[in-house]
Amino acid sequence: MLKLTIGKLNIQLNGVDAEQIPDNTLLFRSDFQGEADLTYTIRIGENPPVISSPVIYRAKDIMVFGKPDGLEARLLYMPDSRDCYAYYEEISEKEINIYVNGAYLNHLKIDTIFISLLALERHEERHGAFILHCAYMSFDGKAILFSGPSGIGKSTHSGLWCNEYLDRTCVLNGDKCLLTMDDGRLFANGWPVCGSSGICQNERREVAAIILLQQSMINQFIEEKPMRNFKQLLAQITVNYWNNQYTDDAMNFIESLLQRTGCATYACNISSEAVVTLYNKLKEKRWIC
Repeated sequence: MLKLTIGKLNIQLNGVDAEQIPDNTLLFRSDFQGEADLTYTIRIGENPPVISSPVIYRAKDIMVFGKPDGLEARLLYMPDSRDCYAYYEEISEKEINIYVNGAYLNHLKIDTIFISLLALERHEERHGAFILHCAYMSFDGKAILFSGPSGIGKSTHSGLWCNEYLDRTCVLNGDKCLLTMDDGRLFANGWPVCGSSGICQNERREVAAIILLQQSMINQFIEEKPMRNFKQLLAQITVNYWNNQYTDDAMNFIESLLQRTGCATYACNISSEAVVTLYNKLKEKRWIC
């Protein structure tokens, strides 16, 4: 049995040991006391039950089934081969069985494969937490989040900040963070998947600013209309769009964070000048000290 605390969830894993799961997931090991919020039983090589529930969503790497009482089941596929590597089934809101194809046991060491098994985005949403695609950077103890589509330069830009302000800056995750709202304040939390950056820390910071990156020859700080910021953030937050309640909660969360946290578009090149220009703008806005 393993215990993890990820975001607001205390998690118990049965059926696997520490050697079988990713190192980044082990950064979230916990010794919480009392009942777990979620208990997963991972059954390796066992045949799953016959699926009789209707399909409510289908994509190349997942098929989602709707069960009674709002529960779900999922077939998970390898994106490159369409081979099914696992079946996820909710027995209740707190109890989940996962049947893993024994041929893919070694794949559990891959961050994205293992975390996909747990459907954590679904369970975090129920606790008011959402995954943002971003480079999560700590600056003077507060989080600056660089968000935008893959390849836009999030990791590169955060790396430039580390070069320019070495003693004040560090990257805590190069690809994602978990956003939570506590007492009206927005926080970034660690997430056990970090993409190709290889940078993953289990750290929590209050968010000072969210910067929506664009590529440009000229460095330009742009304060968009709230609806524009809303649409750009929604595109970078993990949302199960087949679940209407999840979708509504995600949109309400974004509206709330935009009322409490500085958010702007920054069109920039890849240079130390781009870093200094943004730094000065954030200071001018008093989003950082």
